[in-house]
Amino acid sequence: MADRDEEREVARFYTRSRRFPKFIGRLHDGTKIPGGPYTLTQGVVLAIVLVVALMTQSVWGTGSPIVDIPVAAFVSWGAAWGAGRIPATRRNLLSIITSGMSAMTRPAAGRYRGVTMRVRPPHFAGGGTTIAEPVGATLARPDSENTAPAPEAPVVAQPVLQPRSTPLPTHAPAHAVSGVERLLQQARGGN
Repeated sequence: MADRDEEREVARFYTRSRRFPKFIGRLHDGTKIPGGPYTLTQGVVLAIVLVVALMTQSVWGTGSPIVDIPVAAFVSWGAAWGAGRIPATRRNLLSIITSGMSAMTRPAAGRYRGVTMRVRPPHFAGGGTTIAEPVGATLARPDSENTAPAPEAPVVAQPVLQPRSTPLPTHAPAHAVSGVERLLQQARGGN
């Protein structure tokens, strides 16, 4: 029986549904915190912003502690409230901040083999297209039963197109899937 227990491995997987935030809801004497409960992240943000605000009071302050301390407390509370509105994700907040900072300091086009990529400005690429009618192609009109035969018209000499040195590739007609493919198939001569 003991051998079986030694062979057994226990694995635990915690999904997002099991990540419950830890709250600070009461003071040490049991009284409820006004506006609480607060998450640990909100508590840390509140403490850091309050300490920084009081340390830099000579830079932004009015000189009167009666005005400066409530302003610092209000700004700290606003920062903590904003930190509580940040959605909880699986990524660490510090990792997100460092990734954002590194993305802002990297070149916009990136690097390839250690060299900064440079995107060339757009330029005009000229060229021409010619569509030639195959030799011996004629337009066929369906004959209707009620029309009389047309009198013979005089024969007019048509310029003869020189055949290409390399013949056009012939493709077996394929099953067209979209309207664009049908048009391309008709242009190639397949029905």
